[in-house]
Amino acid sequence: MIIVCLITILIIISSIVYLYKPIRKIIQQKTIYSTCFKTPKSDCIPLFGHFFLLAGQVSKREHYQHLLKLCREYPNEPVICIWFFLWPFLAFTRVDYLEIFLAASSKHTNKSPDYALLDDWLKTGLVISSGKKWKTRRRIITPSFHDTNLLANCMDTFNEQLDIGLKYFQKLADQSIETDLYPLISAWTLDVICETAMGKTVRAQTEESEYVKAVVRITEIIALRIRSPWLWPRPIFKLSALGREHDHVLNIIHKFTRQVIEDRIADFSSIHVQHQMAFLDTLIANMHDEQMSIDDIQEEVDTFMFEGHDTTATGLNFALFMIALHQDIQQRLFEEMQKIFENNNERLCTFDDVQQMDYLECVIKETLRLLPSVPIIGREIQETFQYNGKTFVKGTTAIIFIYEILREPVENGMYA
Repeated sequence: MIIVCLITILIIISSIVYLYKPIRKIIQQKTIYSTCFKTPKSDCIPLFGHFFLLAGQVSKREHYQHLLKLCREYPNEPVICIWFFLWPFLAFTRVDYLEIFLAASSKHTNKSPDYALLDDWLKTGLVISSGKKWKTRRRIITPSFHDTNLLANCMDTFNEQLDIGLKYFQKLADQSIETDLYPLISAWTLDVICETAMGKTVRAQTEESEYVKAVVRITEIIALRIRSPWLWPRPIFKLSALGREHDHVLNIIHKFTRQVIEDRIADFSSIHVQHQMAFLDTLIANMHDEQMSIDDIQEEVDTFMFEGHDTTATGLNFALFMIALHQDIQQRLFEEMQKIFENNNERLCTFDDVQQMDYLECVIKETLRLLPSVPIIGREIQETFQYNGKTFVKGTTAIIFIYEILREPVENGMYA
């Protein structure tokens, strides 16, 4: 009996010691944030906060709409505090606070904890990494996307893949079939990216792509896991049906990108001549210089294949949607194309043609302002600091709501 009592006492003491710092941190955050920031009252339950509004089986669309509603409850507040059970999330909705996180000298460059749920897939690729590794990798990768000669050399691929896509679009138009364009645009984008940046022909538009389906599914799984705190602990997630499906589709993704890398490495000596290198060639060259391993390359290829093709496809989809909504804009775009191509609709597009598409560039930029491909990014506050009379506590997750920042309300309170 004495032994049982001693063990019980030890467990209680150990629990108190283990939980002391987290509980103290929660109390500190609750005390500070309740005075510094407004908390939306909509669906806010004592202790649980907005947990039941944002967690669980709500769809991605519902989750986003709920978050948008909370942020707009106080339209004049640049920062609001959303409580997800015991965890505070500071939502930044005004541009004047961006320098805290996005300035070159910012200390708060670490991604928010939910990015860790991408670790199995993207490891420490550019989207996940921070600090010295992020700067080194960015320095290696950036030149691949800032060379106009390289872009000009890709025009044949753009035209070839676009021709395949347009034939399918024409078929749909002739049959007056209502269709979700995103899978078609996503397949076209993947074909272009794989061929131009990876040197790999995948025929995603003409053949059913396991990779595309796997990427779509794994993003759905990760989004659901983010909304389900009970699935955050890795052991519990791995034992769940969702975790097993996650591992299955992840294996398909990694197998595909690994094959792309190995095929390119095998051809590298024959293609590594005097022309400017594409994305994957740049990474392989750094592997030969012993700056990167094949696993490092896999991280960046997985990151680029996902972030590059998914965000580009989303942006294109939004642009087509906006052009379809605004017939006057569509007409001006048509007139610009007629002028550039001199009414010759059969002529292939050249890089010089693209550089003359000023109005199209404006349309794309305005689309990305209104409907950014990545509407939210997260950062973790690295040290406690004060800004504009408000206190921000170390370890808090900051939600940078790009969608709202780019739609700052005008004087009458309406949004752009």
